Amino acid sequence: MAVNKWQVEQTLVSQPKVVPINVAESRQSRIPPIITSVRQQAKRELTRLLDGLFDCTDDAMFEMADRSQNDLAQHMYFDAMRQIRLHREDVHKQFLREVYRGFEAAFRAPAPNGLGLAGTEDTELGLVGNEDLEVNVAVSGIVSKITSRFSLAIMELTKRLDHLNKTREVSELSNPLGPRLLGEAFVTSIGELDVDIRVRIILLKLFERLVMEQLGPLYETANNLLIEAGILPDLRRTLGKGRTGRTSIPSQNNNRSGGRGTAAGANQIGGDSAGPGSNASGGAAGHGMGGGGNAVGFGVIQNLLAAMRVSGSAPPVLPGPELDSSQLLNVLHNAQSELNVGSIDPQDVPPLLDLRQVVVARAPDITGEAMNSLGRADDDVVNFIGMLFDYILNDRNLAIPMKALIARLQIPIVKLAIMDKSFFEKGGHPARQLLNELSSAGIGWSSAAELKRDATYNKIESVVLQVLNGFTSSPDIFQELLEDLRAFQNKEHQRNKRVEDRTRQTETGKAKTMAAKLSAQKVINQKACGLRLPTLAGRFLSEVWSKVLIYACLTSGNRSDDWNRHVRTLDDLLWGLQPLSNPDETARREELIPDLLRRLSKGMSELKLPEVEHERWMDRLNSQMMEVHECDRAYLEDDAGPIPGSSFEAVEEIVLTSADELTPEETADAARPEFVDKIKALKEGTWVELAQPAEQVLRCKLAAIVKPGERYVFVNRRGMKVAERSRMQLAMDLQDKKLTVLNDSQVFDRALQAVIGNLREMQGTG
Repeated sequence: MAVNKWQVEQTLVSQPKVVPINVAESRQSRIPPIITSVRQQAKRELTRLLDGLFDCTDDAMFEMADRSQNDLAQHMYFDAMRQIRLHREDVHKQFLREVYRGFEAAFRAPAPNGLGLAGTEDTELGLVGNEDLEVNVAVSGIVSKITSRFSLAIMELTKRLDHLNKTREVSELSNPLGPRLLGEAFVTSIGELDVDIRVRIILLKLFERLVMEQLGPLYETANNLLIEAGILPDLRRTLGKGRTGRTSIPSQNNNRSGGRGTAAGANQIGGDSAGPGSNASGGAAGHGMGGGGNAVGFGVIQNLLAAMRVSGSAPPVLPGPELDSSQLLNVLHNAQSELNVGSIDPQDVPPLLDLRQVVVARAPDITGEAMNSLGRADDDVVNFIGMLFDYILNDRNLAIPMKALIARLQIPIVKLAIMDKSFFEKGGHPARQLLNELSSAGIGWSSAAELKRDATYNKIESVVLQVLNGFTSSPDIFQELLEDLRAFQNKEHQRNKRVEDRTRQTETGKAKTMAAKLSAQKVINQKACGLRLPTLAGRFLSEVWSKVLIYACLTSGNRSDDWNRHVRTLDDLLWGLQPLSNPDETARREELIPDLLRRLSKGMSELKLPEVEHERWMDRLNSQMMEVHECDRAYLEDDAGPIPGSSFEAVEEIVLTSADELTPEETADAARPEFVDKIKALKEGTWVELAQPAEQVLRCKLAAIVKPGERYVFVNRRGMKVAERSRMQLAMDLQDKKLTVLNDSQVFDRALQAVIGNLREMQGTG
């Protein structure tokens, strides 16, 4: 594992030769009381989430063992299950200790002369191994996804913590409750487990799903505690008005006076990292999980590319005069300036640029002589960024219009990576986050037909054009555009969420109403089917009493006292309208009629029928029941006349709603069980692509799984309903490849993980 930067700091602090006693005392934690409350609340919430994670771990390990192709893998998962059970409490305690240390570090005074935490940010800790690399890339993806999901809440909490901190700056990277430090804390806490890398990756996925994706209430509670304590209570209203006060992107070598610490500067663009004049030495150290922000160091990338060159899988570095970094940046800047346009065609995805050829062709215009090769570090940057964009432009999860926009950013991103090679190791780098935000914002685009009138498209196009036209040498533009885009997206999200919530409520209400209708129809038909009833009684059951039952089902359920009471009234009404064969029963019915009419009247009152209609039904029912009763008694007493009710029609079925709404789901072409299981695993919020007639596709989000009925309701990016399917219909679509589940995770991190994985495979087979 890579050396933990907190351990490095503690080693430095504990050495008497380095830190005098009086200085150490001055660096003691100064956590404000309100932060202690925030920390305690966070501990309770994180404890609850970790308990849920470990409760699910056994099932996950058992499932993986069950799927194993050989005994060795099966034993590995069972051994891991035992290990995790044995060390569960230790992992739990270590995680919370790391979280507490995060608070201590955030509020500890910086050491003099740059010692301590700030002094370790740029310490070369050595290259990470393949397993550590895999963990780092996985955590980087988690951090990026969670940062994007809870961006506003994290931003607010960070600014409030920073406002309280009188000794050092708190950034999103050093926020003790931020995704980065929580991810590092979990990696550290499972570090002592003697398990295979595959098990660690499974644990990280469980941690993402069961802990990190559930952090919303924790951030909300923490912010509310600080608001109640009077800490920036009006912050949300000011976030969209632009940056004020401290800037989160210090310029190169900028150390503010007052000892607020150099750590924040070293973790942002343009700290003490590689600048325009740096070459191979500028980014050769792979920091892994250290100051790099949960990503992969440039040195690791260089090693993988070097192995690829040795195997002959990569174009060799050409011989001849080399362009230095500043010359290369000038060439790229000129090439970028030719891309300056007023608008972008959303259907025109430009081909991937071969920047090597671009540079060789344009270098004479800058240097005055033929320059046909690049320095090793710069060549690796160009090559690796090309691989990332090749993956992005072939990613089917991105809509064509989004590819048309992102493709234009290849040259700016190469320029940035040449200027700052720590770009690859900073999971929270503004440029990376901007690419991720762009892809997430456009996940729901289905076609380019009407995008030019779409506010989100226009905003994203504007961001891309500002990068193309405005990025020269200062990376600050990426942070500014990121904050601006996030503020815009937060407003759009709130607006769309309101529409989506209304859609969800409407569909849930419709499903409950339909279920209540089915329950009412079922009980009425069970009771009345085959009986001979007056036409008037059939109409009353269909038009009035069914609604009484539906109302009781909706308000109290079909097992409630109200439901049962109305069903008993239905039984009595049907019995009271049937011909009797025993004179004693006529006496019982005579006693029943007044109470039955009272109960019928009370039931109709619950529906709040108009008084005229209420009275008309009461008069009709009273007359009908008295007529049946008198005819029945006369027949039994006088033994003459026709059987009462013999002229009534037999009720076969009472339909309360249209037949198509009540038709049960067809199961003749049932999907295979494995596809049904996959649909069961779909979660609300998942984006999918549904095949439409004429080879069209519809991108939509699963907004609700409506129960009862297991109906899946899909909405477009504005929150409006666009499709509805049953579970079996979706399973059939998935089986027939008419349904594709989209991956809306962060596109840059997805590309980084995929390319690193491919390079590792090539290295392993070379």
